[in-house]
Amino acid sequence: MKLVLGKLLAVCVLFGFLNTAQAQQILGNDNDSGLLEFSTGMVDITQDEEAAEFRLNYRAQHAMFDVTRPIGGVMVTSEGAVHGYGGLAVDVLWGDHFVSSVYTSVGAYHQGNGEDLGHWIEFRSGLELGFRFDSHERLSLGISHISNASIGDENPGTEILSLTYSFPIERLFD
Repeated sequence: MKLVLGKLLAVCVLFGFLNTAQAQQILGNDNDSGLLEFSTGMVDITQDEEAAEFRLNYRAQHAMFDVTRPIGGVMVTSEGAVHGYGGLAVDVLWGDHFVSSVYTSVGAYHQGNGEDLGHWIEFRSGLELGFRFDSHERLSLGISHISNASIGDENPGTEILSLTYSFPIERLFD
């Protein structure tokens, strides 16, 4: 799993070196405003001790390097773990309605009664596949991995399966 997510991170970095014309071809005509995202899912899907995940994200409208969008968010679990993070995402549109996203982030982790992930600094990487409605709302299924990249004495990591609903943040101000 770590190898796959490492490759996804490499793809994000590679997209950062594309010029604007190449980026527009990959991303399509994405004129989404910033997105507010609500997610729920299961933490530790490969372990016996699962917990529920609840996440709130913001995905910025303006792309950096023409393809990557800044993201930030907070995850809480039913076991009281909290992870606040920031990072970058790459959205790829497949026609008018299908979208895939690859993201990576870093942030502070508090285990609460949840799993000890070995350090207070944790990295989150993931892949989402979703449907984008004509209203630019999205419904996506994603898998992600959280680990400390071996900066701690232990690095158990965890996998998360989640369902995400995203909507244009400009709707809050209409």
